[in-house]
Amino acid sequence: MKLEKLLQALGQQPIESSEEVCQLTRLLCRQLETFELFAQELPSQNLGFVDSKASTVELTIAGRDLTIHQSPGVLSSNRAGGTTGAGKQLLPRPLSDPFPAVTPPLITLTRLRTRHIRTSALLIVWKVTPLFAEWISSASSLLFQSEILSSNSLVLELGCGISALVGLCLAPRVKGYVLTDQPYVAKFVEQNVAENSHISASSTGKGKAKGKKTKATAASHSKDNNVVFTPLDWETDEATPSLLTDLPDTAGRKSFDAIIACDCIYNEALIDPLVSTCADICRLRTQESDTEADPTICVVAQQLRDDQVFEGWLARFMESFHTWRAPDELLPNGLKPSSGFVVHIGILKEAYTP
Repeated sequence: MKLEKLLQALGQQPIESSEEVCQLTRLLCRQLETFELFAQELPSQNLGFVDSKASTVELTIAGRDLTIHQSPGVLSSNRAGGTTGAGKQLLPRPLSDPFPAVTPPLITLTRLRTRHIRTSALLIVWKVTPLFAEWISSASSLLFQSEILSSNSLVLELGCGISALVGLCLAPRVKGYVLTDQPYVAKFVEQNVAENSHISASSTGKGKAKGKKTKATAASHSKDNNVVFTPLDWETDEATPSLLTDLPDTAGRKSFDAIIACDCIYNEALIDPLVSTCADICRLRTQESDTEADPTICVVAQQLRDDQVFEGWLARFMESFHTWRAPDELLPNGLKPSSGFVVHIGILKEAYTP
């Protein structure tokens, strides 16, 4: 099975390998993972923006030139409950205690404030995104080498933000790619996909995609492209096979081969909705009649900012997923923990037993 190749490449047991492991051992496992990552000296990433002042960012990924539009004005907003709090949420704290007491995340933010922090993050390009996009779209990446991803794969991205970078780079190598996020990013996503559609067009041999304006509440896509955008709110929307509706040539397919979440973890209030959505999308595969199909793989890339937020995510993620950290030797230098970033691989527990 393809899954066996992936697990062989990971070369280790999951961070938590058994449901029977006692609660104290599970706690120790995730505290050790947090301590190992945050005890090292992490380089300053200036909160992780590529360029927080430019309205247009020029990037070269895997030899391809891209032009990405963003909205830097949101970071200087003076509105109440604005970006000052977002900055505070992102500043790293030192680990004074290698084994701190773990308590449930303390959520004191109002829904409006939570939304605004999320808005700030969505409208700016983050450093980890181009690094991750180049790695995961490479033929030498972990998922392609293990054949989890191939030209027949369907991929969904959670929290794609405005750039669509991962989708633009990965879509030419797979059958279909669904970008999802809040409805208000649709305009930017459409603009960036349309302006950079030559990348997927030249890679797939198809004509240049034609951008199509749509309402924010509708799925947006190009008929000549296998990249589509569909609004998906982690807190209110249900994950169903309808997420595949706007992908071309997917008749009979009801689930995804992989889920991607790139730099979506920085706010404690959104951890549970994010992980729950990941699990619900993975369950679409377990509901299919093809019992021989490998489980959906969940790939989570993030910048190491705050140890408590990270451990809160890891604790919740490990409740639902067998969890592995991608080994350093399988990552490019810029994406390794020593550079301030980390990639985890998850498999839904109810879909697989190690």
